[in-house]
Amino acid sequence: MRVFANLFLILFLADGCFSLVDELVPLLTPLAPFTILRVFLAANVIVMAAAVYLCLGIDRRLPKRVFLPQIFFVFFVPLSSWLFPDLIEIRTYGLLAAAAQVALGMLPLCCFRNGGVRTLTMPPAMFSVPFFSLRNTLLFSGASLFVVPLALLLFGLSAADSYMADHTSGFVHLGPGGLRMTERVYRRDGRTIRLAAMIHVGDKDYYEDLAASLAAGRSIVLAEGVSDDRNLLHDSIDYGRVAGFLGLTSQKDMDFRGRYIEAEELDEPRPVFGGAEQGKQPHQTDILRADVDLSDFRPATLLLLNAVGKHMQESSSFLQGFLALNRWGEKNLTPEMSAVIMDDILHRRNMAVVSYLDKALARYDTVVIPWGALHMKEVEAEVLKRGFRLQEERERISIDFRKMLR
Repeated sequence: MRVFANLFLILFLADGCFSLVDELVPLLTPLAPFTILRVFLAANVIVMAAAVYLCLGIDRRLPKRVFLPQIFFVFFVPLSSWLFPDLIEIRTYGLLAAAAQVALGMLPLCCFRNGGVRTLTMPPAMFSVPFFSLRNTLLFSGASLFVVPLALLLFGLSAADSYMADHTSGFVHLGPGGLRMTERVYRRDGRTIRLAAMIHVGDKDYYEDLAASLAAGRSIVLAEGVSDDRNLLHDSIDYGRVAGFLGLTSQKDMDFRGRYIEAEELDEPRPVFGGAEQGKQPHQTDILRADVDLSDFRPATLLLLNAVGKHMQESSSFLQGFLALNRWGEKNLTPEMSAVIMDDILHRRNMAVVSYLDKALARYDTVVIPWGALHMKEVEAEVLKRGFRLQEERERISIDFRKMLR
């Protein structure tokens, strides 16, 4: 145990020292000397910290006043920028964290002595007493009943945030306070594109704020919404039931104020808003449904959508409907069908809204695309291909956990 505990202490201090240098050097030069080594050390320290924490409840010889601050630091720092997003804006935060790790790495000097000399590692004399104490184990286990579940919950939410951010190109973030949706503003040659990530159910204030944020002037909303001209969907998907169960609002209730137009109008001459000859009010916003029709989907996708509507309508709760749908999917969906469904629901629809983009840019100054967050990664790539550059980014809380707990 002594060798293992001392190895953790040495690696913790080494990780802090390499991190401190790795943070200092880029402030003075464009070099990043220890980045790879730093990642390797940090990974090993995290694994060892978890093992040392368990050992604290078994071996009473391990001084908690030394190891607990270090273990807390190891697990808190990766979560700190998630718990407190404003820390990301502080350029020197990484430097301060590395300095704090070095300081904690020197903590053993205040507690360990070997033959009267201060030392960074545990001397053999500290292991001369019995290692086990029932009182130590019971007290430690009792405290861990609160600490461990909380830590696992925070790490689970942080991992979910990383997963969402990766699959949506950062348009969605899950924080301690709620789910945040990102809007990004791109500009080129006097034209503006707003990509606003959406979610099917959210807070009423979120939808109202987005709807009220439409820019004045020549603007168009390329709206999301699959049509069903041939009545192919036998059981519609009712997000209102899900929203009501969670105390939220459905995206369908969001009201963009403007004039609904047909696709053919994009071929008309550029409008002049505010002119008496046009007979329009100033700052008119046009709205175009820039999505596909269900008839554009392949049979596997229609099969799934009908199953979703059927199970959600027949189930007494959202959870029962979800479980029933999951059982149906295990029996009826193959990997090949799943690939087709994802291509229809994401790529095919993405290309639909993109197909309207160039005509909309020729006719309007501002194009707003408020679509589901999973669509944004591919749509953003198409926007960047057209030479637009990111100018602004803002976030809105779409689901506030504090409101749901009231």
